[in-house]
Amino acid sequence: MITPAKQEYINRLVSECLSEDGEALELKGKFIADEGVEALVNAGGLEEVIDLDLSKNSITHKGARHLAACKRFHNLKRLYLGENSLGDKGVTALVEAEYIDGLAVLDLRFNDFGPVGGQAIAGSDRFRKLQILILQENNVGDDVLITIAKSPTFANLRKLNVYRTDITPRAVKVVARSKVLSRLKYLNLARNYLFEEGARALAASKTLTNVETLLLFDTGIREAGARVIAESPTFAKLKTLRVT
Repeated sequence: MITPAKQEYINRLVSECLSEDGEALELKGKFIADEGVEALVNAGGLEEVIDLDLSKNSITHKGARHLAACKRFHNLKRLYLGENSLGDKGVTALVEAEYIDGLAVLDLRFNDFGPVGGQAIAGSDRFRKLQILILQENNVGDDVLITIAKSPTFANLRKLNVYRTDITPRAVKVVARSKVLSRLKYLNLARNYLFEEGARALAASKTLTNVETLLLFDTGIREAGARVIAESPTFAKLKTLRVT
């Protein structure tokens, strides 16, 4: 239960951190925790918010449930929840939020979830407007990425970040063949175990032709794999390639 003092504090914080036009609410690193989220959804001025940044706030699945239940984010398009502890339960709850259908950006980096939370996202049909998905540093594994690569729901993705998410060449081969991900311009596969096998799969892709940024550092690809990527006609639009 939220105390009057806690609600007053959150109301004041919202007032201080809300942009003048009411479209951006920047609460990164305010450490409001679950109780703060519960108070936040009762605060004023949320109806016009387009950008909501709740990164680095010690939020768990309890706070995620309060956030998911909020019915006042009518215009929300960009949601940043990185560096919290939502876990599988929190991510699963979040996917049921009314405003999920309108999101263009969803940032969930460093949130301690795995295949269960990952599949809650990947298996949903509510992300048709999503353009940026960041799953960095969550151990979701191959099957989640494979589901995303096969689902028409994610056809509008322009940026996909699966840095250090337990991805192997098995998933990369599906990504390389994916017609769903043909609009990708930014693909971060760094810190996964891809090796030259993964590099060759990407280089042979017929659909990843719009990629301009490809991050493959610390993947075991090395010089031979990097050369295959650099010489591939698939990546004619490539502007940034990082391989170590």
